[in-house]
Amino acid sequence: MRKFFTKNKYWLITIASALILFGVWELIARVMNLAIALPTFSSVFLAFINLIIKSSTYVSIAFTLLRCLIGYIIGFSLGIALGIVAGKYKAVASAMKPIVSSMRAVPVVAITLVLTIWVGSEILPSIIGVMLIFPIIYEQIKTATENIDPTIDDVLSELGVGFFTSARQIYLPLVAPYALSSISNTFGMNIKAVISAEVLAYTVRSIGSEIYFSKQNFLQETPTLFAWITITILLSVIFETLLRFIMKKVINKLTWFSAMKN
Repeated sequence: MRKFFTKNKYWLITIASALILFGVWELIARVMNLAIALPTFSSVFLAFINLIIKSSTYVSIAFTLLRCLIGYIIGFSLGIALGIVAGKYKAVASAMKPIVSSMRAVPVVAITLVLTIWVGSEILPSIIGVMLIFPIIYEQIKTATENIDPTIDDVLSELGVGFFTSARQIYLPLVAPYALSSISNTFGMNIKAVISAEVLAYTVRSIGSEIYFSKQNFLQETPTLFAWITITILLSVIFETLLRFIMKKVINKLTWFSAMKN
């Protein structure tokens, strides 16, 4: 038993911390006795159970995750491709600077209202995901490419290797660990951004729309609103944990493979 506690002590501390948090939540909610402001944990838990036994809940989750994946894949891919080019050519980096800065600075609410008119509420959340993920990945890959030993360019030039071949066979493997290490953290951010966009755009068949309609019926649906927020948090935690585990394995494999080649 002692060995079990020693081996899993950090997990047990996390679980204990969560249980204490839930207990404090329940106590404060009962003392306040104002469900519209803070429902009890027990009522939220019952609302959560009612949600997970409905098939419509999984439809909303599936469509939201699909939008998350579409936006993430596009933003991630563009970030890597343009990050390598910008890291290699300063003129491209200069041209990209106002675009990247605008993506980072533009208020999500304002751009959501505009893009809803332009592209519709179904496509909008994925675009918001791209606007969030692209600048992060782009800057990381650009910096990683800039830090690559410049003598590699001289060798490639002497060998007559073209840009696309060198980017695919040399630069991409070198910057891959930087890109992979950011996936676990940025995907959780992506989920939250997409759901926020769904709420603002009233996107049907989404977690965002469920949160919006729960907010509209706040007097009766406060526990349901908190239950959907709980689902959002769980999705972020699950995907971040899973992706962190996968990326750790992949990076270790890449490091081992690179060492074997050398």
